Amino acid sequence: MTEKRKQIDRAYLLQKAHGYDSLNYLSLTEEYEFFFGTQVQGYISYLRKGRKAMSLGDPVCESEDRKLLIEEYLRFCEGQYLKPIFIAVSSDTMHIMQELGLSVMKCGEEAILNLSDYTLVGGTRAVLRRSVNKGDKSGVTLQEYCPQKKRDLALETEIVDLSRKWYESKERQINFAVGSIDFEHPYDRRFFITRDAEGTMLIFLSFLPYDHGKKLCVDLMHRKMDAPTGSMEHAIISVARAVREEGIEEISLNLAPLAGIGTGETGMTIVERLLNAIFQKMDAGYHFKKLHQFKKKFDPSVWKPRYIAYHRRISKINLAMTVSSTMLGSVDLILYAKYKFFLIGELFKIKWEFMTRAKRHLDNDT
Repeated sequence: MTEKRKQIDRAYLLQKAHGYDSLNYLSLTEEYEFFFGTQVQGYISYLRKGRKAMSLGDPVCESEDRKLLIEEYLRFCEGQYLKPIFIAVSSDTMHIMQELGLSVMKCGEEAILNLSDYTLVGGTRAVLRRSVNKGDKSGVTLQEYCPQKKRDLALETEIVDLSRKWYESKERQINFAVGSIDFEHPYDRRFFITRDAEGTMLIFLSFLPYDHGKKLCVDLMHRKMDAPTGSMEHAIISVARAVREEGIEEISLNLAPLAGIGTGETGMTIVERLLNAIFQKMDAGYHFKKLHQFKKKFDPSVWKPRYIAYHRRISKINLAMTVSSTMLGSVDLILYAKYKFFLIGELFKIKWEFMTRAKRHLDNDT
């Protein structure tokens, strides 16, 4: 066993014991590095990008130990000359990071289905209800695959082939905040597929457990390219119905990046305006607005705000690039350039508006 795999296995055990965040499982891969606490039981995973150390979600530890672990990690980053960026942390963690001197801002929302009282009744879920009823009537069935118990190599090949064709249909693949298919090291992930009445695979879904396995977060969502409209919605609701019978309390539809940052320009910071511009106007690489609209179809029980906490000496454009994930999981320099020039243009417009308003106020005063 390699040293990296030992670290991942150690992180996995800590995650099972102290992992309350829906995004923690995403770091159990070879790409991440791990900072293990010396004074508390827990860890913070991170990716090095130049002089930045980027983490996803809350630290893995008990809530009362969170501040101490973050303080340890910040000292570590300082010793390594790294500027820390914490992406998609919860409200509780955001407040701690404010206390420790980091800048914070909203970076998206997480859609949550509370399974105890979630139903398809009501006008706001009418479209979703039709998709689910259509799938049920057409004979679509749900199957769970558990490689932890018994491997099925033929089924795995079928899943991988569906996923490969799904990725091929996309212009680009963004890997940050998204897991990968790893049947060799599944840990406690759960995998589901749906098939039509003829036995053709339509959908592949993977879910990440959190909060001692009482909750699940959807991760990979891949579909057959010519699957009927509404197949993905039907698959997710089918999983929700199945796991509710086991006592699963909630399903997270995962993060909708950049959603809910601001509905207007008044009171927004420059970085918030840059991120809002990406959400509203940019449709290259990663379709943030479309992803939010898909999650909105489910009329979630609650939208939980997520925040970014970052080192104060990170430039506004660099920060916006980081949050939008365009530099992560991709070496596409054309995509990088598109985002960079777009953000530079938006920053120029913001500064021009500021100077215009300042001149107008000056003229009025005189």
